[in-house]
Amino acid sequence: DDPADDTKVYLLSINRNEHDILMRKEIDQLAKDHPNRLNVSYSLTGKDVRSDWEGYIGRGSVDMAKNALPPPSSSDGKTTMIFVCGTDGFRDMWAGPIARAPPLPDGSKGPKIQGDLLGVLKEAGYEAS
Repeated sequence: DDPADDTKVYLLSINRNEHDILMRKEIDQLAKDHPNRLNVSYSLTGKDVRSDWEGYIGRGSVDMAKNALPPPSSSDGKTTMIFVCGTDGFRDMWAGPIARAPPLPDGSKGPKIQGDLLGVLKEAGYEAS
């Protein structure tokens, strides 16, 4: 623990159903133990969301990004880094498509390369770095 480190982590976990949320109990405990360092939001995309569900509903939107994620990097030196993982369609919707670098000398697939920033994050004001 570095007292000078004021890094904040925001987690937006989007799942089909509540029982699909990996390590929810542990993540919620971490957020409770570190309220000034970890902000957690959940969204469900399934058909049978409980009527008392307190999280978001849907795969994502500009409003969801603006409310659940930190603001884009600013001129005051605060840097925001967003990581998106999921299926190709989900990732494309949030951040735009990726491509592959040429195959490696051993014939295996080349590494994935993020293309231009598009999608929800671009519409919400984030920029590629």
